[in-house]
Amino acid sequence: MAENKNNFDEPIVDVSEAVSKTDELFEKNKKEFWVISQDTLNINTHFLSDTDSENLGWKSLAVNVSDILAMGGNPKYALLSISIPSANQSWIKKFSKGFFKCAKNYGVELIGGDTSKGSLSISICIIGEVLKKNVLLRSNAKPNDDIWVTGKLGLPALGLKFKKNNFNAPKTLIRNAIKALEKPQPIKVDMNKLATLCNSAIDLSDGLVPDLNHILNKSALGANIYLESLPMPLWIRENKSYPLVLSGGDDYQLLLTAPKSSYKKIIEFSVVNKIKISHIGSMTKRKNIDIIKSDGELLNYKEKGYNHFAE
Repeated sequence: MAENKNNFDEPIVDVSEAVSKTDELFEKNKKEFWVISQDTLNINTHFLSDTDSENLGWKSLAVNVSDILAMGGNPKYALLSISIPSANQSWIKKFSKGFFKCAKNYGVELIGGDTSKGSLSISICIIGEVLKKNVLLRSNAKPNDDIWVTGKLGLPALGLKFKKNNFNAPKTLIRNAIKALEKPQPIKVDMNKLATLCNSAIDLSDGLVPDLNHILNKSALGANIYLESLPMPLWIRENKSYPLVLSGGDDYQLLLTAPKSSYKKIIEFSVVNKIKISHIGSMTKRKNIDIIKSDGELLNYKEKGYNHFAE
């Protein structure tokens, strides 16, 4: 590995090994890397036009925080570039309120950015720190690793489905689903402690199966996923609306793989930090994903997942 004197000339780790095409690692000092990520949110592609502007301010930063966490890092700084159709002061005030609430919650400092006139588009570059020994790469999953996910899955996809189709469901569930869609909640922990227990990770933005496939492809492995172990709302389970969980996307939780020796420590970590972490399966040497029902039969499922360029 060529040494980089913290001058940002070249990334230390190949971009394809990182969380996405816009994530890279640069040497900070002997013990740490800077990790840099960027996400862009466009109206009617990544959020609906009626999204509350305060929630949008929160979400625009939260989805970037999720990327840093998935590398085993902790977020530190952000740059915000936004294109807006007009200088609507009320909208800008609410957006800023949500953005800075999220920044305070995750310990992120805004250090710069840009504004311009145009169709609503928000682009954030986020910078975090990660201990070199704790970097989580998609290529580092091992056979027989346990697979874990944080939080609950499927609520944001349910919220989007309701906003597009307006179907019958309990009002409280729909309210919580729309909130989960518009105001995602990545875990709030010191990733230095969790990353030491894991081999690889990815944030769940496009859906459980599509995102897990990124790890499988990089690590040349397969996976067994146990349907009954997936953390999902009771309504989704009772209605067997499994695609909302498997490929719905917008969860912004973490999928982690870890050696079996970390099992008890991960459970302890979840209790101490008061976060939900569920054991949902294991890595296999077969290069495919089997979703196993409670009766041992395989779920007949075809992956779709979020497509940025879908019409």
